[in-house]
Amino acid sequence: MRLSAHWKTMLQVIFLAFVHPGRQIWASARHSATGKSRQSLKTSMQPFLLAFGYPVAGEDVIRRVRAAQISHVLRLTPVMIAGNLINAAALAAVGLTILPSVYVLGWALLVVAVMAQMGLRWHKSGRYPIEQASAKVIARAVHHATILSALWAVVPIAALAVGDVQGIWIASIVTIGMICGGAFALATVPQAAFRWLLVLYTVSAVSLAAANIDQSWILIALLTSFAVIIVGSSTSTSWLFTSHFLSEGELRQRGDLIALMMNEIEDKDSDWFWETNIGGNLKNVSSRFVSASGRSVNSLQAMRLTDLAFSLSHPDAQDGYSALDEAITEITAFRDLEIGVDVDGEARWWAVSGTPAFDERGYFTGYRGVASDITEMKVANALVTQLAEQDALTGIGNRNWFLKQADLKLAAQLEKRANTLTLFLIDLDNFKVVNDTSGHAAGDDLLIQVAERFRSISEGRTLLARFGGDEFAAVGEFVSDQAAEVFANELVKVTRKPFKVGKREFAIGATVGFSRLRKTNSSVNDLMREADIALYKAKEGGRGQALAFAEEMEREVRERRELEADLREAFESDGLTIEFQPIVEARSGRVVSSEVLVRWQHPTRGEVVPDVFIPIAEHAGLILPMGMWVLKKACKVAAQWPDLETVAVNLSAVQFMDPNLVETVSDVLMETGFPGERLVLEITESVFLKDIGSASEKLDGLRDMGIKIALDDFGTGYSSLLYLRNYNFDKIKIDKSFVDEIGEQSEGLAIIAAIIALAHNLGLEVTAEGVERQFQVDALRTLGCDTLQGYYFGRPDPNPMLIGEIRNEDWNDRAPSTAPEKRSAVEAARE
Repeated sequence: MRLSAHWKTMLQVIFLAFVHPGRQIWASARHSATGKSRQSLKTSMQPFLLAFGYPVAGEDVIRRVRAAQISHVLRLTPVMIAGNLINAAALAAVGLTILPSVYVLGWALLVVAVMAQMGLRWHKSGRYPIEQASAKVIARAVHHATILSALWAVVPIAALAVGDVQGIWIASIVTIGMICGGAFALATVPQAAFRWLLVLYTVSAVSLAAANIDQSWILIALLTSFAVIIVGSSTSTSWLFTSHFLSEGELRQRGDLIALMMNEIEDKDSDWFWETNIGGNLKNVSSRFVSASGRSVNSLQAMRLTDLAFSLSHPDAQDGYSALDEAITEITAFRDLEIGVDVDGEARWWAVSGTPAFDERGYFTGYRGVASDITEMKVANALVTQLAEQDALTGIGNRNWFLKQADLKLAAQLEKRANTLTLFLIDLDNFKVVNDTSGHAAGDDLLIQVAERFRSISEGRTLLARFGGDEFAAVGEFVSDQAAEVFANELVKVTRKPFKVGKREFAIGATVGFSRLRKTNSSVNDLMREADIALYKAKEGGRGQALAFAEEMEREVRERRELEADLREAFESDGLTIEFQPIVEARSGRVVSSEVLVRWQHPTRGEVVPDVFIPIAEHAGLILPMGMWVLKKACKVAAQWPDLETVAVNLSAVQFMDPNLVETVSDVLMETGFPGERLVLEITESVFLKDIGSASEKLDGLRDMGIKIALDDFGTGYSSLLYLRNYNFDKIKIDKSFVDEIGEQSEGLAIIAAIIALAHNLGLEVTAEGVERQFQVDALRTLGCDTLQGYYFGRPDPNPMLIGEIRNEDWNDRAPSTAPEKRSAVEAARE
């Protein structure tokens, strides 16, 4: 502690100890040490403040400090009593010659009485040692010091009153001696020491100043210097005494803690101590060591610790042996070295720590240390490492392991200046159908079979990993693009064979994208990105194929990103519009509905068709706000034209997956005032592949608002009939691809007839899309199609009222229609 750090505080404390020992600086001067400064004061000057009785520690510590201070004073009490009695006797002898005996004897008796009281207290403390002391004990010590110093202050006063020069000199010498002796004896209780000093110094200084002595100021100056030295010495002594007391207490606590820890070590079955002699042989072998090593005491004492570390043949064990042997050879300390030990034919792992021991002359005498069995922890860590690098389901590597291995292979390639490294990304096709139709257990079983097939063709050629879900990856070295393509096609081919899960068989397939190392500055991330681009392109091309990365693919991706940025800007700046396409009643030719289509006129590319920008919007996360904007815009415009019976709006699969879909649609209807009975929402069967769990609940919620649901692009999916059976629809829309075959292939007309018949039997309305020819109109009316949609009836228009003007024909004189005359007939059929 530097004196300059808190010198003002120290002076305040010392001053208050003189004038008011029971008072504290932060009670009398609150502005001097408050808040953080007070806390800093308590922390940095704790021993000093404790010496003066300040509560800067726990009450138990403070009481023990007080007891130690008083006990130290009591230990000096016999010396103090003897000194006081001797000085009193000497002064009484001198005083009887110059003062009335009654005064001298009276004073002497008072001193004897005070000494007798001190003796009784000292004797009592011997029988009942003081363990703790309250603040009152310190106050009594100050009070006692005040009384005794007042008795001795009579001496200089009496000498001054007599006026005898010799008596004054004798009184001064005795007083100075008493000042020094008493202050040093009371130094551990600075409040009492300062009170003793204050009384005697003040009386002596006044007496010398009033005495008729030449150059008395010299005696006063000497007395003052002695007082200052005594103040500093007493302060330092009390401070040092308290610091030592606290340090001893802390050492005792640490000793108790160390003893407790040693006992805990001894109590644990997996920890034991070991020792070696100067030659390295084990000695003082404990029973715990014998039990852990599986060897006898004699056998262990004939061995070195390195012999035990060499007993297990394992790569990790050899590393531990080398590290241990090196440390012991160099006579250095070591900590938590892992060594392997053969214990009765079982591999056990120990963590050993040791410190070299030296005698008083500095000569090495051996090692002392502790060892613990960490076999279970070692096995657990190995399992954790395995789980961290291995796919828990399939047993092949996981993503983290794969990327590490790929980095190592790439580094080796770059070092050899080779370019044979090839990275493959594999996605399973239609895997979600297995989970949705047969449960996740069946899906897990299928993934295990897929991994096994991949492993059979990858062994010795590539490293295989599962990234999660139905995503796999492989990396290996192939001398040419053709060789890599052959392997990729093998991955595709091996998944085409049906997988048997339980009693069912599934045909799923796979799509592969791969990239070979071409640039010296390429990274694993670059290969991953290129393979992912190739995989995406392969999926666009129809899945079930393998595709190598090509430079033009990256250009397409770049253009796609640019288009995504332009689409985002167009949406935010109202660059999108909607148009209404007429839907006419097949029997009368009257416009009864319209489909809302979103349009994007790019400033440089021209019109971008929805088939291009809708997938981009889905990928960019724009489809939800864009879809709700289209719905709100359509409802707001259509609400102004009541002659239009219904308006159809498309919902993408991503929109349908939104858990807040029903609430959002309801909010739009309330905001626009558009009745739900006039709204038709068109969905494709792809929504059921992605949201089969809550599809029924969402459809029921929409239908409860009066909204009609149409199944779009009917006939193009593999399971549309399943969806007709499981979900309630109001209408189905025949895809344009079937309408285009009218007049060209008889199969197309037959399929349309079957769809119409099926829908009418289920009570569903049928709309045919893509009608562009008169003969298509005639054929569809003849087959009984309910409504028709296509360019034959007019182009889409932003104004829904303009789409009502269609070809002026006499529909009643044209080909007959079997379509129901009224919608109620369809509903009756459903009932």
